[in-house]
Amino acid sequence: MRGAFTMRFQPDVAEFVQNRARAENRSVTNYVETLLLREKERVAETEGRLTVQADPELLREEGHRLVREDDETDEEYAARSVLFGALLTRAREG
Repeated sequence: MRGAFTMRFQPDVAEFVQNRARAENRSVTNYVETLLLREKERVAETEGRLTVQADPELLREEGHRLVREDDETDEEYAARSVLFGALLTRAREG
């Protein structure tokens, strides 16, 4: 069952939506629903995606060396090092 609700637009937005819907031979409802479905898909694709930004100097270096925390175990340091390396690799790839 489809849900229904009322939407209110500013006049210029309403005119834009009506014109776009008409240009694509769609109803306003179908046009708005299509836009929302595209946005839903985009959010689903990007949700959980991490964007990595790094200093260009750091990206030019092949190796990496983390400063170990005073209370960090060998296992924690190794896991953090692997994660850091993976993030740098991803940042290098763009």
